[in-house]
Amino acid sequence: MGMTRRLMLAFVLLAGLTGLFGSRTVAAPLDGYDLPEDAVEARFVEVIDGDTFIAEVDVDGKRREETIRMIGIDTPETSYSYGNEPECYGSEATRFADSILNAAPRIWLEADRRDADNYGRLLRYVWYEDPASGNIFLLNEELVYYGYALANDYRPNTTRQDILDAAEDHAITESYGMWMACDRTVTGDPEQEDESGPSTAEPTPGGEGIIEDDVFCAVFDTYQDAQDFLAEFPEVAEYIDIDGDGIACEDWFP
Repeated sequence: MGMTRRLMLAFVLLAGLTGLFGSRTVAAPLDGYDLPEDAVEARFVEVIDGDTFIAEVDVDGKRREETIRMIGIDTPETSYSYGNEPECYGSEATRFADSILNAAPRIWLEADRRDADNYGRLLRYVWYEDPASGNIFLLNEELVYYGYALANDYRPNTTRQDILDAAEDHAITESYGMWMACDRTVTGDPEQEDESGPSTAEPTPGGEGIIEDDVFCAVFDTYQDAQDFLAEFPEVAEYIDIDGDGIACEDWFP
């Protein structure tokens, strides 16, 4: 079975919950990072959308829930909150972030120069531990690298903007995620794409899915990837073939 990088990620995410397998996440970069010294451990609570989630953090010696907004990225909207409208690839980005945050044994939050936005959300880089290898990766980067988010320069928080910009160039070149799914006029050339990214004006065809039901389907490139994975590892059917009809991620790939 030929595994792409995201198929291998699916393998690890499923393994993290079932304990069935012993592989490792392949992410960007391949070998992971050293955890920044000032990153603070937090506990993931629930996802809000692709670039925002709730975590339990230590504030002045007390644990409390805070809304975390990831620095330097922007995922398509999934709701009408804050005057927005649902956009293409919003649900997919939410599911991808949710799958990683749910599977990660530990996460850490790193601040930049500005601590919070005008809505009171903490602005953070989000580091997570790979459930199999124990390597550390940057979720902000992963979302951009696979085409679930744009890399946006939100000054003054630009410490890791070069990493995010490079990840976006890769997503454009490979036509990953929303760069192909939402706008087939994209060029595949980072120098020709403006900062607005691909068109996300219309919600993804097929409507909104239920995050809890197919959270792992977001990491497969195609329906056939998911189906091949199910055929080789039928033990994971409860996660990617919830209705038990032998068809993997059928609601995810309409």
